[in-house]
Amino acid sequence: MMKAQHVEKAIVWKSTYVNTTEYTTIRTSDKILIDGQITGEGFGKLLNVKYKLETNNKWEIQTLLIDFQSDTSFTISLHRDKAGHWKDDNGNIQAQLENCTDIDISLTPSTNTLPIKRLNLPVGTSKEITVIYIDLPNNQYQPAKQRYTNIDDGIYKYENLESGFTSMLEVDEDGIVNNYPGIWHRVFPENEKKLRFKEIFSDALISSHPNVELNESAKIYDWLIGSWNVEVTDYMDDNTTIHTQGEWHFSWVLEGRAIEDVWIAPKRSLRTGIPAHPRNRYGISFRYFDDTKQKWCVNWFNPISGSSDKLYGRKEGENIIHEGLDDDGNLMRWGFEDITVNSFHWKAEISCDKGKTFVLQAEFFGKRR
Repeated sequence: MMKAQHVEKAIVWKSTYVNTTEYTTIRTSDKILIDGQITGEGFGKLLNVKYKLETNNKWEIQTLLIDFQSDTSFTISLHRDKAGHWKDDNGNIQAQLENCTDIDISLTPSTNTLPIKRLNLPVGTSKEITVIYIDLPNNQYQPAKQRYTNIDDGIYKYENLESGFTSMLEVDEDGIVNNYPGIWHRVFPENEKKLRFKEIFSDALISSHPNVELNESAKIYDWLIGSWNVEVTDYMDDNTTIHTQGEWHFSWVLEGRAIEDVWIAPKRSLRTGIPAHPRNRYGISFRYFDDTKQKWCVNWFNPISGSSDKLYGRKEGENIIHEGLDDDGNLMRWGFEDITVNSFHWKAEISCDKGKTFVLQAEFFGKRR
């Protein structure tokens, strides 16, 4: 009898949802062994998580062991017997898990590979499954219904049918996650040419500090540099309000002569392929100092909606005010107020009577990451 070929693959993921790094190995022979270690910070505490998974060669989960270490520590150990029953370490049948075919550990993207490989879905098809959802850092597990759809070109749509959460997963030829938008991205191994291009492009664009030519004018926005979590409220024309979680990233660019920001709402971890949010934003603002007007010029572009706005920014007391005209000639006023090193309040207002009265269209509350 020919011996099974042994294949080992190592992967490193970084998380932006929590501040963790994960090193995982996948060993494939007559069965599949997955060994992972997650370290870092999340939910206000230091984390060190080790887990071991075993599946058969059809990627059907057989055993799992999780060792969680933090301010509280615990172990979760489950296995499936020959009759398909899930049992704990003491041999007790976990009746609530009877229909669970897969697992989902909340702090790692590695477990998304199991259903992707096991189902082997043709392009354009979907499958609903029931998984054991393991909630970390909480010492809890329970059944959860999920759906996977093979979109094509290494893209899978993942849906949690319990919470409504949806994401578009980018996977490699082995079904291993390359990018879980806004939550995890793989840093090893990565296509060397692609990685090098990212480095070259970002190095050409991003600057570590403002250009000396800007002098004191740089201080108006210098405090914004970095990444922010943002709570968004949009006020609609029908008097309804929509609440969204967003993300906002700022950097000096182009030899420090300008600031570019990327504004995303809903944030990446809450986005689907074509979000239905009526104020969907995934765009950039480009800020530069206009010497002729002695003001900061702000150009906002949102390819999703096709909007393109130009405003001029200035200090007004402790606040920062931006003003410009929309396509209909109405006065737009966007402003930062309640500014601290780690927080701000941003408002978007419009006036249809040349500045006599203003209507609030949106406001954002930012907290530094």
